[in-house]
Amino acid sequence: MFYRIFILLALFAPNLWAAAWFSPETDWSRAAQEAQERAVPILLLVTGDHCGYCKRMEQEFLSRSDIHRFLEKRAVTRELSREQGGKITDFDGERVRTRVFLARYGIFATPTLLLLSPLGTPLAPALVGYDDPESYAQRLKQRLARAQGQVEHRTPSPHLAVGALP
Repeated sequence: MFYRIFILLALFAPNLWAAAWFSPETDWSRAAQEAQERAVPILLLVTGDHCGYCKRMEQEFLSRSDIHRFLEKRAVTRELSREQGGKITDFDGERVRTRVFLARYGIFATPTLLLLSPLGTPLAPALVGYDDPESYAQRLKQRLARAQGQVEHRTPSPHLAVGALP
């Protein structure tokens, strides 16, 4: 019995793991507050419902526990589907249409990974597409190092509550 449970976990746990820690977001002011409190960038992954490369990236890259540990220490990780309709809460607390939010960043393909300040300002060039885990990890680490350096030197956002600041 234990063996069967182990096999089931080995087969399905990586996909459940990725879904659990790379959470969807509709309130970017909350993500901004968390990023401000932790003094880290926001890592926004834009996906598509029918994106084969998004699914492959989740299976080959995002499901890895070493990637999870690396990113959770260095960024607030969130996901937004390009097909999501309706309105979301922007970084300043105002409601905005999802397509307007994404257009601001020039999203033209999925997956696209953005590194943003708590104000929503891009901190590094977007990482568009997915090829393989090794080269993707290398390009992500370079962009993340650049973004982290910029977050550490920025002033707090005026729209965040004073009590939320470190």
